[in-house]
Amino acid sequence: MKKWLPKVSLAVAIALGLGACGSASEDTSSTNEGTGGDAQAQTETQTITFSLDQPASHIWVKATNKFAELVEEKTDGSLIVEVHDSASLGTQREALEGMKIGTMGGTVSLEPVSGWVEEIGIFGVPYLFEDENHLNNFLTSESGEELNELMIEEGFKPLTYFMRAPRQISSNKKIESVDDLRGLNIRVPESPTAPPAFEEMGARVVTLPISEVYSALQQNVIDAQENPITQIYSDKFYEVQDYITLSNHQYQAAYLLISNDIYEGLTDEQKAALEEAAEETKQIEHELHAEELEAAYAGLEEVGVEIVEVDSAPFAEAASQAYEGYDELMQTWIEKVRSSK
Repeated sequence: MKKWLPKVSLAVAIALGLGACGSASEDTSSTNEGTGGDAQAQTETQTITFSLDQPASHIWVKATNKFAELVEEKTDGSLIVEVHDSASLGTQREALEGMKIGTMGGTVSLEPVSGWVEEIGIFGVPYLFEDENHLNNFLTSESGEELNELMIEEGFKPLTYFMRAPRQISSNKKIESVDDLRGLNIRVPESPTAPPAFEEMGARVVTLPISEVYSALQQNVIDAQENPITQIYSDKFYEVQDYITLSNHQYQAAYLLISNDIYEGLTDEQKAALEEAAEETKQIEHELHAEELEAAYAGLEEVGVEIVEVDSAPFAEAASQAYEGYDELMQTWIEKVRSSK
């Protein structure tokens, strides 16, 4: 499996014109001249821009905005986190590109990180993680720490992770068995591992940024997509999809990432404040996640989407046929995941 390196996009190039790279310092010093007193009292504020491509209603955006509040509070205003949602500054991949070249400060992401850290593709292997406990065990294990270090080497410093609801399939065709996936055009995230597994399940795979999925469904470019129930609801895919199949094919987290260059340029006190704010945000996101998962199911029922429960075993059996086609690196990480149960 080849590791792909995305080219810097036009949107990231445009971001160069936003003035302050990913991190800007504003000198708000005042000088007492001719008073014979202290020569200067100086206060410096550093702004870190975070770009998310989810809408303002999304859990990650709400959590990151809370993170911003906590950072400002804990650093007495010396650090300001500006959160831009709805892909107003570009997609997740473009945010990561910006972090690499110094035009962006941070984002929340998972699958697109595999463009630089191939091992992230492990989260795209359908039916590898058995449940949320298995996932959490892996993230907090030595292997999870190793994955963190690999991201840091590429310039992405994980501050914490947000748990996701299991991924489900929404479609315009009722899916009651794995055979119903055959020939279906389905959008999956940018990952080296998810597409082969869905192809083994019989689907035709299309990879698109999340910001383009709604219009692709609306225009019948794709027949289906897969995401957590909360995202299906918050992104209003139910407006252009009739069915949701509870396939539970992936348990995943997403990382709250900051540019490692920016992080290393902070004081020890600022680093500690960031990490403390991130840990508090993780708990807040967990609570939001539980509340919004309940609200999403209720909302989907209210708008009349049909939710289909299926036996996931045949789906898992078909998807697992792709595992042997993964490269040696991914085979190694599959074993690391399995050993973390």
